[in-house]
Amino acid sequence: MRLSAPHQRVLVVLLSAVVLSPRVIAAQAPGAALLPATSQAVQDSIDVMKAIDDESAAFWNKDYDAWASHLVHAPYTRIVGWWKTGGISVKEGWDAISAGMKKTMHDSPKPNVTASRVRRDNINLQVRGAVAWVTFDQYGLDTGDKRMDMPGLSRETRVLEKVDGSWRIAYVGWLLQDGSKNE
Repeated sequence: MRLSAPHQRVLVVLLSAVVLSPRVIAAQAPGAALLPATSQAVQDSIDVMKAIDDESAAFWNKDYDAWASHLVHAPYTRIVGWWKTGGISVKEGWDAISAGMKKTMHDSPKPNVTASRVRRDNINLQVRGAVAWVTFDQYGLDTGDKRMDMPGLSRETRVLEKVDGSWRIAYVGWLLQDGSKNE
């Protein structure tokens, strides 16, 4: 399996933790006991980042079915974001999220394959059983796709659940910090 650059960075961090101290796996919550580094924890971390990468690529490629396969289809699923041009965006519940995304992709159907060439830094990844949360800084390109571009720095949050053995996104949060480039 070939890993993308973000996956490689996560793997290096996790493997470094294993090599340096077999009792440490990434940063722990304050006051939490250190967890043993296991091959399952490493695999879950890689799978979580792959799910995020694949969902982003499907979004920018405007492949609704692929995009939908990476999200939890439940009333509690939520997408919350902000950018200068559009202000605050809140979508609550799978039905509303799905309908909104179908319309967005219908209104702007041309795939933007270059948009998924983002850099993700400052990755903070926690896996707790069947739930994972991730925060990261994402740096996107200005590709000219005004409706779906996220150029510059955005602060990102994801909460994922393991559903039938696959990691799926239940919450997306984003704040396009450098929104002035999105005018």
